[in-house]
Amino acid sequence: MLGVLSLFGDHETARRFAAAVWPDLDRPVASTGFDSVTQADAAFRKEGLSYDYAEDGPGHRKEYRATVRTGTGRTAHGTGPSKKAARAAAAEALMAKYPQAAQTAGARQTAPEPGRQQAAPLPYTRPEAGHRDAVADLAEMFELGHRADALLAQALTHASWIYENQPAAHAARQHDNQLLAHQGSFVVDHLAACVRTRHTLARGLAPDDDEARILTASDEDTARLAAALALGEGLLTGRGGSGKGLVAVSDAAQAVVATAWRTRGPELLRRRPAVLDEWLTGLDHRPDPTTVLNTMAITYGMTYAFEHRATNDGKHLTHYTATAVLRDVRGRTHQWMGHADGPAGKTSAGKATAQDILDVLAAASTDDLFTTLDGPQHDLLAYLFRAQLDGLGQLTERQRTRILARGDLGTDLLTTGDTEAFLAWADRVTTLLGPDIGEAPETLTSLYRRILDITRYGQRSPLRRMAADPGTDTAGTVRRLAAEVVRRAASANPRAESVRDVVQDWWRDQAPRTGVTVRDDMRQEAFVPLPAHLGALHETLTWCGEAAEATGTRTDVELTVQDGTLHVWIGLDRVDVRAVCDDFARLLSRTLPFTDCLVGEDHVLLRLHGGPDRTGLSPLAAAGLDAYLSAADAERPSTAEEQPDPGSPEPETHTLATT
Repeated sequence: MLGVLSLFGDHETARRFAAAVWPDLDRPVASTGFDSVTQADAAFRKEGLSYDYAEDGPGHRKEYRATVRTGTGRTAHGTGPSKKAARAAAAEALMAKYPQAAQTAGARQTAPEPGRQQAAPLPYTRPEAGHRDAVADLAEMFELGHRADALLAQALTHASWIYENQPAAHAARQHDNQLLAHQGSFVVDHLAACVRTRHTLARGLAPDDDEARILTASDEDTARLAAALALGEGLLTGRGGSGKGLVAVSDAAQAVVATAWRTRGPELLRRRPAVLDEWLTGLDHRPDPTTVLNTMAITYGMTYAFEHRATNDGKHLTHYTATAVLRDVRGRTHQWMGHADGPAGKTSAGKATAQDILDVLAAASTDDLFTTLDGPQHDLLAYLFRAQLDGLGQLTERQRTRILARGDLGTDLLTTGDTEAFLAWADRVTTLLGPDIGEAPETLTSLYRRILDITRYGQRSPLRRMAADPGTDTAGTVRRLAAEVVRRAASANPRAESVRDVVQDWWRDQAPRTGVTVRDDMRQEAFVPLPAHLGALHETLTWCGEAAEATGTRTDVELTVQDGTLHVWIGLDRVDVRAVCDDFARLLSRTLPFTDCLVGEDHVLLRLHGGPDRTGLSPLAAAGLDAYLSAADAERPSTAEEQPDPGSPEPETHTLATT
């Protein structure tokens, strides 16, 4: 509540609220008189203090680690559920580590006068050229005038510069940008949430999981904002390298945003620089690698934990590597250590390891990446596949959706209809796991069937969305008709037993109404259609025949078989084929197995591909292929919204209109 009041500038209400619930807030702590951060700042004022932060854990349960350093190299660490708590713990650890300095600080401290306010900071009297230009550019960019020059100067001041330039800092009554950066982290999250929500609601009132996810911006994200704002030349840092690191640059960007909010307040929600707006719009709200790995582990009943190892580079900077210890449902364990690009804290090291594991798992999807894996990566991949196959249990719809989003177990290849790539994937996995793979578990077959069913006929499938098209014009009517026809093609069981039977039956019905020419070049080549193929052929011929009848033109049909694929060419003269057939063709291709329907300027081409040779298929390949072929609408019970209302009139029938 205090944070919201502060963000919107209602400081008087915040003060009265705090006084009501915490009357002794301004009284010094009885034991020390000051909090640990204030004590540490007083004890090591001459040396100067700087804080670096790292975070660990999933997005909903983060733990922060703060490292405090003095200008002479003294360090201490502290952890907590927030940056503020971690900073206090680090300061307390520093005081405990160097008690003599703490005692000296305690002797110097006196209680502050009630109601006394610190003097406002000033711009530096002789700033460096890059710093001066950056302050001027930012003031113009954020439309701040000269009201915020002093705060912008503070936003671009690192603790290392304060330590090395104490006279100049004292003369300008300036401090480092840590407090501004802390406030800026909340402002950035606030702005990002507003932009994300606005864009999501513009697309609909029922966002999916990905659209509804709003994550905290990472240091990498805000460092990119710093680059977009061109803060590099304007940031005041000491002669060491700590002021140019990722955290320092990130803090500067957040401090600049906090300065803009302090000056303009909620107006920043409605009007802000284009560079900031583009950065907010481009924020990736997908989960970080550790969250993805954690979600995957939960899905398959696995657990994992990071073991961190610290190294020192000789410059008082501690770097970490993280080893993930994985355990599956059978108790088998596997360890994997990744390497971050450059120095890393605990959080970055964990993300690097998690991303490494996910990259190895994704490599199985393509042969080029799979062949580049070395021995340890093959062992990790084999372990992950066994863990996934053994850990498949009673999955929720949300877990199935996430499995599909990650492309686990070749689901992405099946749902896109790339059966050749799926069979190649299954062969690679079978070779990887060896002869002990055994039969595919029934849970895997059930997963494949359910995911294909959701993709083809679920609430968010193209078929269901097209069937619910609210348009009242000709295009909306055509889309709804197309959805009904494709659903019928998927569920129909034609009495005809062959392609020629379907064509002949259609010709008998169509010829009395419009001219029909059929050219049969199938010859003696064998083509064994699937039941869905016969339904697709019947409905496609009927659809095109109605379009020809509506315009009083003829229909030309040619049948050929090439390399096991039946090609049905349907020529339509004086018909706007794209307007009439495009939605139907795309929907048919995405819904029915081994079916492609393409639209040209004056024709429709239906390609029915024969199923692959099933002899010698691995258990994984057979499970996926069976699911791909059997997920038909006829085998699914009708949903509640598909059942007709007993009290409603008969549905209207429509004739295809042409444009």
